[in-house]
Amino acid sequence: MGKFLSLLKLEFLSNSSRFKDDKLFLRIRKVFFTLVGACCMVAIFLFAINAILNVFLAVDMQHEFVTLFVALMMLACFLLGIVLVTKTFYLKINLSMLKLPVSGINIFAAKCVYVFLKELSFCLLIALPVFILFGVKTGQNALFYVLCLPNAVFLPVVPFLLSVLLSVPVMWVIRIFKTKFVVLFALYTLILIAAFVIYIFALRFVLNILESGDFSNVFDAQTVFSIKNFVSYLYVPELLKNTLFFYNFWRSISINVAMAAILGFLVFLFADKCYLNVIYATMQEKTFKKKIKVKHQKTGRALFSKEFKNIFRSINYSFQYFTIVVSTPLMVYFSSEIASSVGAPMLGAGILPGIVVLILIMFLSMGTSFSATSITREGGNFFLTKIIPVSFTKQVLVKFLIYLIVSIPAIFISCFVLAFAGFIDYLAAFLIALALSFVTIGSICHSISLDVKKPQFLYLENGEVSSNNRNISASIGLGFAIAIVMGVGGIVVSYFVNIPAMYLVLFAFGIPFAAIESFRLFYRLEKRYNEIEV
Repeated sequence: MGKFLSLLKLEFLSNSSRFKDDKLFLRIRKVFFTLVGACCMVAIFLFAINAILNVFLAVDMQHEFVTLFVALMMLACFLLGIVLVTKTFYLKINLSMLKLPVSGINIFAAKCVYVFLKELSFCLLIALPVFILFGVKTGQNALFYVLCLPNAVFLPVVPFLLSVLLSVPVMWVIRIFKTKFVVLFALYTLILIAAFVIYIFALRFVLNILESGDFSNVFDAQTVFSIKNFVSYLYVPELLKNTLFFYNFWRSISINVAMAAILGFLVFLFADKCYLNVIYATMQEKTFKKKIKVKHQKTGRALFSKEFKNIFRSINYSFQYFTIVVSTPLMVYFSSEIASSVGAPMLGAGILPGIVVLILIMFLSMGTSFSATSITREGGNFFLTKIIPVSFTKQVLVKFLIYLIVSIPAIFISCFVLAFAGFIDYLAAFLIALALSFVTIGSICHSISLDVKKPQFLYLENGEVSSNNRNISASIGLGFAIAIVMGVGGIVVSYFVNIPAMYLVLFAFGIPFAAIESFRLFYRLEKRYNEIEV
């Protein structure tokens, strides 16, 4: 038991790089803001769920609502489990842990508990508030509220055990496609776009419900019949719903426990017989080799080539650098369509330019935030940037232009797509795109300055920059703040004054912001860069 607890503690410590180097006050502050952010997201989620629940109650499908919600939560837990298990059990395996005098079962059990606690936190954060909301809306008795917590705790058990068992086939698929960079890149892009489109349609559905106010007309008789027929096939979620309502309680809970016990036994057999073998097989992958000829290139071209190779050597890097920015026009179009259908009828079409500014800056902030890893992304090769016969200013200038190459075209394409769709006119599209180009220049310079001032050399086991990099978070935070101030300010100015006044505000902020941040980045850059130590 002592070995297991030590391994579990090691698992938590190895995954807490975000906090371990900070002072106590900074840790408390980060935890506080993380909790506040999570509470805000849950509140928004409950707002949408409440609208959907009203529809189900209006057509007398309260039990179907619970079953569907449980089914969706189980699916989410399964998918989350697949991601967490493959990363924690195989892709982020701590090799030093295998050298310790502990059994494979102890290592496996520690990782299982760590991943399950993450899934449990997710379920308690989402499912428990929804159960309580349902109880309040439908006037459930005290027993219902007593059963909410144990059901929310048991909800992720079966999906988690299934994800553990299916993680090996998933790893097999990952190994096949690991070197198929183009396929993975296209797949990631399609998944991102599909997820956003689904989100937009769900949001539009909720807004239509709130706007109409007539919940009974949202689902016709045929739709209600189809939903009830579909729910009747969801056997496992139905069992959990039965235990929540104390209906066929002992039969339902016996089947649930039996399924968990059988899956748990299979997981134990896998841990005992196969886990370490799978780990060793994963470690024995063949190294990808490619013969590369030495090419003589001019300095600027060589620097650009190095930056692109540094980014596109990793699917994660290329996703952050390219995919988010490239999908911005599509995301901005759908978001503007939703905003125009909701805000424009109430406040007038004059608010649309302000809404476009708000949405564009928010999406671009997520894409350009990757520039906050410009220095730390060099990794162990950072010392080479100090010894090559190229000035630090020129190296950083190339890094700056790398992000400008994709972000500026994305801004103009997004704005002219909106103009073509009729949301704004072409002159407005050009002026907004030009003003936001200055804002983007300032944001990129600010992000790179963060990395120059205080680089975060935190790496995963595969040598990539940790996703917990605080400079990325700071960059996104500034971008969102600018988006809210400029977007809301643009809406207010265009509504109470006129639309041309909004463009003056955008340029009055964008041009000085770009100039100041560019100066802050390149002023005494040689000295500040030379002081960076890995």
